[in-house]
Amino acid sequence: MEQTSAPDPACGRVVLITGAGRGIGRACALEFARAGYAVAVAARTPQEVAETRRLVLDAGGRACAVPADITDPEAARELAGRVAAELGPVDVLVNNAAYAGTMQPFWETGLDQWRRCLATNVIGPVNLITAVLPSMRERGRGHIINMNSLQGSDPAGSPLPYGVSKAALIRLTDGLAGQLAGSGVIVVDLSPGLVRTRMTSGRPDLDALPERAWAPPEDAARQAVALASGRYDALHGRFVRALDDLDALCARVAGQPEARTLRLIARQPATAEAPAT
Repeated sequence: MEQTSAPDPACGRVVLITGAGRGIGRACALEFARAGYAVAVAARTPQEVAETRRLVLDAGGRACAVPADITDPEAARELAGRVAAELGPVDVLVNNAAYAGTMQPFWETGLDQWRRCLATNVIGPVNLITAVLPSMRERGRGHIINMNSLQGSDPAGSPLPYGVSKAALIRLTDGLAGQLAGSGVIVVDLSPGLVRTRMTSGRPDLDALPERAWAPPEDAARQAVALASGRYDALHGRFVRALDDLDALCARVAGQPEARTLRLIARQPATAEAPAT
């Protein structure tokens, strides 16, 4: 782990950002640092997280860099422990690491792409949440922001493994939100939109997309900081987009409790006349 000076508890809360070596994750690291957070950045590539850490330090923030494979539960536990030892317990978790793979029909998609999408986009967040949630629940506060995608609910246009994994992440956020109700721990899905990153660079339709289709990573970073501020905790369990007006969205969900949530129809209890299906 990269070492920093001794932490000062008065400097603010601690955020852990995965996939922080570049793109949206790096933008989040810089935005949280500007907001006064101590920033822990994690990714698989040591050089990339070290560079993100340097940028945070150059901007006057506090940071540590931890190379880690979040698909490994032991690595996730070690990551959370090392962050807590150096900066303090995690107050905000941003599950940003993701993998999309190549866009092709199901019958041309190999099992390796399925495995990697599900491991990175679903199991990775589960591992990190498992690692930081006990401390959050014990302290009665915390924010979990799952970087998600509209591809989780749109059957067209995305690699199918990626879309399936993001649908599973929506369900994870929704179900976890119900179980954490009243605990002080808030979980939200955040969709950054279409951002120019290494992950999107392989899209076959790049030349056909107009410039207005692309969103800067800073939009998602600013929204993540706002969601972690506590002002918008009414959005617990919701699917939020980077350019949403959060005040307006809070007002909307106050009158529409099911807005921006995934709801599955509950199965009726089985009876002798109507057995469960």
